[in-house]
Amino acid sequence: MKHVKSPLPADARIDRSSLIPEQAYRILRHAIITLKMPPGAVIVEKQITEQLGISRTPVRDAIRQLADERLVNIRPQSGTYVALIDRHQLEEGRLIRRALEVEGIKLALSRVDDAAIERLLDLLVLQERAAAKDRHEDFITYDDQFHQAISELSGYSRLWRIINRSKAQLDRVRYLSSPIPHQEEKAIAQHTAIVEAMARRNLDRTVKALTHHLDDAYDRLDRKSTRLNSSH
Repeated sequence: MKHVKSPLPADARIDRSSLIPEQAYRILRHAIITLKMPPGAVIVEKQITEQLGISRTPVRDAIRQLADERLVNIRPQSGTYVALIDRHQLEEGRLIRRALEVEGIKLALSRVDDAAIERLLDLLVLQERAAAKDRHEDFITYDDQFHQAISELSGYSRLWRIINRSKAQLDRVRYLSSPIPHQEEKAIAQHTAIVEAMARRNLDRTVKALTHHLDDAYDRLDRKSTRLNSSH
């Protein structure tokens, strides 16, 4: 495929009061996940350092981390590119996410209280508003916050970080979907079923609601990725 240079979004900024290497990583990763830097795009270190006003060291460190996540390909004597979306990695991400989220929600159910349920319901309202206004990126943000809130209820602070990294390829397909017809309505209905089961402290129904939601979402994304791959 033809490779094009892809700068960071114009609004990308570094906060000098926070750790620069971590910010550089987050900015680059978000640009790749949200397709601001699309699959196959050339990553030019000099361009990024000039835009962010930082040295090359944190940028190189960020690129190495992203290469470990298979979001970036570093080719000696050739260049650095945003990785293409890989079907095997999609399936791997699904397996990891499903296993960890199911175990996480089991633990969360023993810790959930009325305040936690209220928080999840508030996120559902935000999702509904985003869907009604066709704000697809906002919808994805609130969707992730919903799943993150449940994972954090497990009592394990690193759980969501691991899940989030494992689903990077899935997230890129989510942004490519733009969106799949009726996917947002389905997601809201499935999230509602999860919250209702959690509010009743019903373990079997909670796990079934979550696994149905994750499997249904993956099936739709898998069909989308298949069409995308066949079109290239």
